[in-house]
Amino acid sequence: MLSETVVVILAVVLLVALIVIRASIFVALGLSGVVGLFALGGFAELELLPLALVTQLQNYTLVAAPLYILLGEVLAVSGVGRDLFGTAYRWFNRVPGGLGVSAIGSSTMFGAMSGVSISSVAVIGRMAVPEMLDRGYKPAFASGSVAASGALAMLIPPSLMFLLYSSITGENVAALFAGGIAPGLLLAALMACYVVVRARLAPHNAPNHGERFSWGERLRSLRRILPALLLIALVLGSIYTGLATPTEAAAVGALLSFVIVGVFYRNLTWSSCRRILISTVQVSATILAIVGAAFVFTQMLVLADVPATVSEFVVGLDVSPYVVIAGIMLVLVVLGCLVDAASLLLVVTPILVPAIEELGFDPLWFGVLLVVNLEMAVITPPVGLNLYTMKSVVPQLDLKDIFRGVLPYLLIVTLVLIALIVFPGLATFLPEVLG
Repeated sequence: MLSETVVVILAVVLLVALIVIRASIFVALGLSGVVGLFALGGFAELELLPLALVTQLQNYTLVAAPLYILLGEVLAVSGVGRDLFGTAYRWFNRVPGGLGVSAIGSSTMFGAMSGVSISSVAVIGRMAVPEMLDRGYKPAFASGSVAASGALAMLIPPSLMFLLYSSITGENVAALFAGGIAPGLLLAALMACYVVVRARLAPHNAPNHGERFSWGERLRSLRRILPALLLIALVLGSIYTGLATPTEAAAVGALLSFVIVGVFYRNLTWSSCRRILISTVQVSATILAIVGAAFVFTQMLVLADVPATVSEFVVGLDVSPYVVIAGIMLVLVVLGCLVDAASLLLVVTPILVPAIEELGFDPLWFGVLLVVNLEMAVITPPVGLNLYTMKSVVPQLDLKDIFRGVLPYLLIVTLVLIALIVFPGLATFLPEVLG
C-alpha cells in the first residue's frame, strides 16, 4: 500500500500532466481525485463517492449560481451594456483617456449585474474596444482596460466566486458580498486613475477628441440604464434588509430581468430567449462540473489528511502570520497562471482555511483576499480567460497587445492585496455594519 504522501504527490503530478496536455479542467481534477481515492481506500472509498458528490451539488447556496448567471445573460442580450458604456462616456469624456475610464465604469456596473468576469469582458469589450481603436487608442491601452476591469465582476456582488467559497466554508454569502464592495470599488477607482494618469503622461495612447455633452444629455442618458440599476438595488437591497436570502434574491432578480428587458428595453424575442437559456445552461453546467470534480479531488486530499498537515506546518513556522499570508498569496499568483480561478478556489479553500483560522485570521476576510488574488488568474497568460474572451470579441487584436495591456493592472491588484492585508477593515467593515 502506498503512503498517503506518495499518493498525493502522484495525484498532483497526474493533475499537472493532464493540464499540460490541455485536458478539460474538470476531467483533470476528477480523474486525479478518483485515482488518488482508489489508491488510498480502494473500491470502498469510490462506492461512497457518488452520494457525497450529489450531496455537495445539492448545496442550497449553489442554487444561486445558475440564477445569477441567467440574470447576467438576460441583461447581456438586452443591450444594457451598450447603454452603460454610452452613459459612462457622456460623464467621463472630458477626462484624459475618457473612453478607457468609461469602459472601466461600465464594466464595474455590469459586473454588479452578472457576477461572471468573461460576460463583462464580452459585453463591454464588444462595444468599447472597437470605439477606442477607431478614435486612435493604442490596442494595448484599449484592450487592457476592458480585460482587467472585467475581472471586477468576480469581486463586486453578486459574485459567483463568493458563492463557491461559501459553499465550501459555510461563510455567510451576504457577508461575503458586502466584504467585496469596498475592495471592488477601490480597484475600479485605481484602474480609472491609472488610465487618466497614463493618458495625460503619454497622450498618444489615448487621443482626446474634445467631444462635449450638455448636462441635459448626461442626465437623459441615465434614463436608459435606470431600470438595470433599479434591478441591482432590488436584488442587493432585499438581501441586506433581510427580506430575502441571496438565493431567493437571485430567483427574484432573474425573473425581474426578463420583465425589465421585455417591458423597458423591448428587445426580448423567442430567439433571444433561446440564446439566453442555452448560454445559461452551458455556463452553469461547466461551473457545476468543475465544482463536482474539485470536490472529488479535495475529498482525496482530506482522506490523505492534507488540510490538517498543512495547518500544522503553517502554525509551526517560526515567522509572523503575515509572512505566511504573503507566502500563500505569492503561491496563488503562480498557480493562477496555470489553473483557472474557479478551479483554484475550489481546490485550495478547504486546504488553506483551516490553517488561516489556526493563525487567528477571519475566514471572511481571507475569502475576500483570495478572490482579489484570483482576479490575477483571469488576466495572466497562459490560461487567463479574460484575455482570450477579449480576443474572441475583437478578433483584430493581437494577443501580445492584450497581454501587454493588462500588465500594469496586475500591479494595481497587488497594491489592493497589500492594502487588504494591512487594513483588513476594508473587507470586514461593511459586513459588521450590515450585521
